[in-house]
Amino acid sequence: MPSRFQAFLDELNHTYEGVHTAKENAFWAVMMGLTDDPDAAQKELDRREIELNRFLQDPEHLARVRAELAEAERAEGDDKPSEEDLVELRGWERTFASHAIDSAEARELADEIIADEGRLAVARGGMRLGYADPGGGFVEASSVRLGVMLQSEPDEALRRAAWEGLRSIEGFVLEHGFLDIVKKRNRLGKMLGAEDYYDWKVRRAEGMSKREVFDLLDELEELTRASGQRGVDELAAEHGAERVTSWNLRYLSGGEVTRDEDPYFPFDAALERWGRSFAAMGIEYRGAELVLDLVDRKGKYENGFMHGPVPAWRDNGEWRPARIQFTANAIPGMVGSGSRATQTLFHEGGHAAHFANVDMPSPCFSQEFAPTSVAFSETQSMFLDSLLDDADWRARYARDADGKPMPWELVERGIRARQKVRALQVRQMLTVCYAEKALYELADDELTPESVLDAIRAVERRLSFLDDGSPRPVLSVPHLITGDASAYYHGYVLAEMAVFQTRDFFLARDGHLVDNPRIGPSLRAAYWRPGNSRTFLEFVAELTGAPLSARHLADSANRTADQAVGAARDALEKLETVPPFQGEVELDARLRVAHGHETVCDAAEDGGFEASAKRFGVWVAERAAALA
Repeated sequence: MPSRFQAFLDELNHTYEGVHTAKENAFWAVMMGLTDDPDAAQKELDRREIELNRFLQDPEHLARVRAELAEAERAEGDDKPSEEDLVELRGWERTFASHAIDSAEARELADEIIADEGRLAVARGGMRLGYADPGGGFVEASSVRLGVMLQSEPDEALRRAAWEGLRSIEGFVLEHGFLDIVKKRNRLGKMLGAEDYYDWKVRRAEGMSKREVFDLLDELEELTRASGQRGVDELAAEHGAERVTSWNLRYLSGGEVTRDEDPYFPFDAALERWGRSFAAMGIEYRGAELVLDLVDRKGKYENGFMHGPVPAWRDNGEWRPARIQFTANAIPGMVGSGSRATQTLFHEGGHAAHFANVDMPSPCFSQEFAPTSVAFSETQSMFLDSLLDDADWRARYARDADGKPMPWELVERGIRARQKVRALQVRQMLTVCYAEKALYELADDELTPESVLDAIRAVERRLSFLDDGSPRPVLSVPHLITGDASAYYHGYVLAEMAVFQTRDFFLARDGHLVDNPRIGPSLRAAYWRPGNSRTFLEFVAELTGAPLSARHLADSANRTADQAVGAARDALEKLETVPPFQGEVELDARLRVAHGHETVCDAAEDGGFEASAKRFGVWVAERAAALA
């Protein structure tokens, strides 16, 4: 017989699920550019987001849950709640505590910030972005295309033009209201008792203070400082110091290799490789509906992401599978597009696997916002996409259109090129974190475009060792502008620490990662099933048996190229004892690939995953031919 607490919990669960799904459906419509009226769509999203925030921020909800929890913990006899009731009540107490705002003034300010963020998003979406062609004229291009040019465009003048195109985003957002948003965010954070907005945001999501987060980041910065400088010095010795610039770094550290690797990452094979590799690791989605939108187009948000409009949960014992949507911005026919699509499938597909496998009695445990840890969420995606750089994964899965594997000579060249700048890549992630921290530590009267850019450039130069600043201009990173993703980027760095600690755990236990069928079940049991009922630090210690440390990531980043090649040879030798996955690809998911309103393939209608992947491949090839 249901306890008397169950009616209260049922109302909470279903009310939350309704407002969450409505907001997420509106979010997808805006981000995918699915409407004819972007302004109206953004206003609808703002309305739905305010509705969701009001539900979560209402202090009366938190007070009611705490009262019910206190009574439940005292109850005895027939009134005693089930253990699952207590789990739900504690989950809701933690959720509301992460969001509740007692002050009506602060709640009004939070609504105002959402409206301002929406207006900036519309303006940024309408920005005429691109690059000045050195030969004359302006070429429109998305930030995705500009980023790919920095990696693979052989003409230095065009690479510089692309980098300057990305930098133009900074001036645009600074002149279109971003600094007013920063001031209001800081006001809100201070009203809620934090040092500033950044401090409030990390306390809410990670259960850590800003100082605690940056203590960990400071350790990593110190551990990678010498190897980062070594990478710049080695590039200067090889190519000349005058060529080691912000717009050249990514190309010099692997651009030619990227072009040579490109045939082994055909875009049309990306979906099939993702499915087969995940199936070989025992990863399943527990009946979730997966909607993927993978190709760039005008009006679409210029960064990959995953959101779950329908959370996975057990409703009074009945399993309710998730609906999860994720996106990429690959460009068929462009060098690097297949690699980018594959990386997004592993990354966002890792997020999706995490949230599809949360098995808890309320949707509050399986949504991707606070109190769900940013760092922990990113650990799942980044662990799985880390496999793509492994020599043994490439030996088994990276094949050209004729089915020929990537030759060892090319694998080795790639390892040497990337390892040279591996510490710099870590430091580029750190750059975003330190720059955003500096932004929120400026006083209101210092928040001018000039002062903000000076503060950002100082961080970029210190972390990258480049006079012109970061290869990826900080304010071109969309996370800083977007409300949900602001004060968020540290999560990627903490996650990268956890990724290498997790990799080292599996390698010590099993000897290999690629096609390891124990990985999926281990992640499901230790990392995924409990949802946000534990903290990031508790999860990492639970699986790996040790507290989170920067050492595992630093050890990997600080290796010399010779050491990295030696480790790759060892992995390839081990691969000879690992049988390839031969079965059908079964992910236990209802998979559909979309391109805006168009359905590209649907596994349920196509006769299964592999038939759907083939249909996707044909569609990609046709688009590449049309764009050639």
